[in-house]
Amino acid sequence: NGNLAGKSQLKEEVKAKGGKIDGVLRFSMMWADGNSDNSDLDLHCIEPSGHHIYFSNKLSYTTKGNLDVDITQPNGRLAVENITYPFLRTMPEGIYKLFIRQFSARNSKGFKAEVEFNGEVYSYEYDRPVAGDIQIAEVTLRNGQFSIVHKLPESSVSSKEVYGLETNQFHK
Repeated sequence: NGNLAGKSQLKEEVKAKGGKIDGVLRFSMMWADGNSDNSDLDLHCIEPSGHHIYFSNKLSYTTKGNLDVDITQPNGRLAVENITYPFLRTMPEGIYKLFIRQFSARNSKGFKAEVEFNGEVYSYEYDRPVAGDIQIAEVTLRNGQFSIVHKLPESSVSSKEVYGLETNQFHK
């Protein structure tokens, strides 16, 4: 399922490319894994205030949400993008709208995405050419707790942490 020994391949790739993976809310995607897809796909988050995090506005000074990995030319290599919110205390209550925008379609093949909070990872797969905006999820923060409404159906590899182990993963 694209995961390695109980670890998310996507999360590991983000980390390898210098992205932060340990925030209270993480939204990541990957595409172009060894194929001819050279598309420029972009992560977007619209915060409750209306502030928009994306490639031209990577940091929210209020919430500290940050697009810290932004790849525009995969050239057949695995590409990732990542938005992380490091602190719950800086995030206002409300809905965080998460979506992926096709900026430049150069033989688009699709993507994999993850949303993570509260030790739970929600996984998504889109296995066709990307056009326009693809809504992934809306994450709501209320009374210090996150909840999620899936806009794209979850893939079967979603997991959560139980007793220090990721579910839906093999462990020795």
